[in-house]
Amino acid sequence: MVNISLIRQSNNQIDESSVPRVAVFVGGTSGIGKITLADIAGLGIGFKAYVIGRKESEQSFKPFLEELHQAKPNANVIWVEGQVSLLSEVKRVCLDVSHSLNFYSRICFVENLLPLLRASGNARVISVYSGGIESERRLDINDLNLEKPGAFGAIATQMHMGIMGTLTLERLAEMKENHSIVFIPNYSGIVRTGNLFRGWEEGSWGPWMAAIFFDPILMLFAYSFKESAERHLYQVTSELTGGLFLVNRKCDTVMNEKELAKLRVTARETVWAKAYQIIGPYI
Repeated sequence: MVNISLIRQSNNQIDESSVPRVAVFVGGTSGIGKITLADIAGLGIGFKAYVIGRKESEQSFKPFLEELHQAKPNANVIWVEGQVSLLSEVKRVCLDVSHSLNFYSRICFVENLLPLLRASGNARVISVYSGGIESERRLDINDLNLEKPGAFGAIATQMHMGIMGTLTLERLAEMKENHSIVFIPNYSGIVRTGNLFRGWEEGSWGPWMAAIFFDPILMLFAYSFKESAERHLYQVTSELTGGLFLVNRKCDTVMNEKELAKLRVTARETVWAKAYQIIGPYI
């Protein structure tokens, strides 16, 4: 595990030469994206960030954006409206929203940004999801969109789409023209983002139950907003050269080679073909 004190020491050494110059946060209007954006801006070194989010999120994000611009005038943060769950903004197809968000939209964004990523000479793609916990038995190669009865579920979707994401990013990382780009599928672990208190109906007992029972339990093993932001800032700026790096919740790079070796043989080309069958016309 990369100790938080070492992460803070590394983050304190970020300067003009190592700070990101331009960043794109897809869906970064809350949670890990938002807090990582705030930490980069907090460095006080000029950079530009594009934040892509739904129209419905703009109103709640606007106060944060205004506060950020006032506190850190060197940070040029630009709001871009986009419904990233629809692959029409990347492409409209008959897919479950979670499949689009967790895999297809991500790969479509990466593909469309590749010319700029290559031109930068020092680019990094971080996909916050399930890097390092890939397993061959969790991927149904004959049902890549989980359409069989009983196949769809929250955990099944996370593992399944996460594996597809890792395999596709690995394929991109191996291309000669992408040699300077660092691809990081990571697993953030459980982060105390405040989601426990969202989405309840007015007058519901949910927020009370969350505050009294669930949140205190979460505090025992979840990362705080602050520590999660520090760990992701570390991943954005740590010294890595081009290639694929699986990063676990402790910020360790992990090989997971036993599972990936099997997946490369049984699944990678099929996953690649499926991904580009859907997003190909829009990249």
